Amino acid sequence: MKKLSIINVLFKTKALKAVPLFVLLIFSVVTAHAQFFDALSNPTILVTLKHPPISGVKINKVAFGLPTGNCGDQITDALQSDFVANQVEVIDREHLNSMLAEHNFTLSGYVDQSTAVTMGKFLGPTTLVFVKVQICNTAKDRLYNNETVHDYKTNTNSTMLAYFARTRTNLKASIEAVDLTTGRIIVKQEFAYAPEITNKSYQGYPEYPSDFQVQQTAYNLMAGDVHQIFLPWTEKKQVIYYDNSKGGLKQAFDALKAGDLDQAFELSKQNVETCKSLPKPDEKLYEHALYNLGMSYMMRDDYNNALLNFREAGKIRPGDIVNTAIANCQKAMTLATAMTQIDQKAAFDASQKQAESDKATQKEVTNTLTNSDIIKLAQMKMSEAIILQKIKISKCNFDTSADALGLLTKSGVSEKIVMTMMEKNP
Repeated sequence: MKKLSIINVLFKTKALKAVPLFVLLIFSVVTAHAQFFDALSNPTILVTLKHPPISGVKINKVAFGLPTGNCGDQITDALQSDFVANQVEVIDREHLNSMLAEHNFTLSGYVDQSTAVTMGKFLGPTTLVFVKVQICNTAKDRLYNNETVHDYKTNTNSTMLAYFARTRTNLKASIEAVDLTTGRIIVKQEFAYAPEITNKSYQGYPEYPSDFQVQQTAYNLMAGDVHQIFLPWTEKKQVIYYDNSKGGLKQAFDALKAGDLDQAFELSKQNVETCKSLPKPDEKLYEHALYNLGMSYMMRDDYNNALLNFREAGKIRPGDIVNTAIANCQKAMTLATAMTQIDQKAAFDASQKQAESDKATQKEVTNTLTNSDIIKLAQMKMSEAIILQKIKISKCNFDTSADALGLLTKSGVSEKIVMTMMEKNP
């Protein structure tokens, strides 16, 4: 008589309520044990979840106001380095000051909305960032403590006095970021860090760790958090990847380990077909192949096909491993959607800004007086005083070449008007 597995017994029972409780408990224990064994006996890989910026805003150009507080310059330098490393244009301080001076602006720790929008007209789409430091200091202290030390030569324990020298940096700072296109404050956030480094010795107090090293740790921590606010960032997740020799799964894993994602993907597809067509069905192996194919799709950012394969695997052998994969894939899909929305909004805002710029340019061209306008006014018998006043209050683009001057005179434009046109366009 053909033996049925517990899972087959459960699915073939018409009335699930009639299944004895101890059978359900056995099934649950067996499933958990199988998942536990899978986790121990198979390798892990890292998959990357790509996060959009927390601010929900895509930035391409940044300018920094004058930082305030102790360590402000160092923090600003760390932030600038991170932006530059991620292909964000940073307006250097000298160039920024030059442009501000040209438009009679000075930059303090705050700009109102109208000033910000005015600045945006000559700086272009820019995020203006202010760094303000409330606390930035370094403290040192010495400690000692009795420790149990094992001597491997004699296999004995002894108590020794351990001496510690610790250096700690306390940093509390904030950033405020203003979108110069709209004048809106898009980020206003505080940060606090207290990294420390400790040296240890059993021969008296050791030297203190350097101030620079601990301070730099604090600056880098803040730069990392600010990065996540303004820029896309990645999160690594450790997940199981099956490497069964049977069915060719190990070859797919070897390709993945070698960094050949395309080859791993093709082999994973072949593995599923191979396991599906085995003369003697092997549910566990087939589930592993489906799961691996789901991982291959996920690493290619094809989340729909990844979920399809994960769910098929979960129907065959449910458990924590496949549930975790489904959760990670759903999270990755949500993040990708959010990033797409941010990109679309950035593209829409850029097109709107360009349309406004084109409209303003066209309006300026339309309202600019030219030689033909003056000739038209003269031929309409407009008085000389009115034409002169129009020239005075208008933006002008006159052609005062010899041929153009001759045409103006020939068209009846008075000498006084022609002289004023020449003065307007020196």
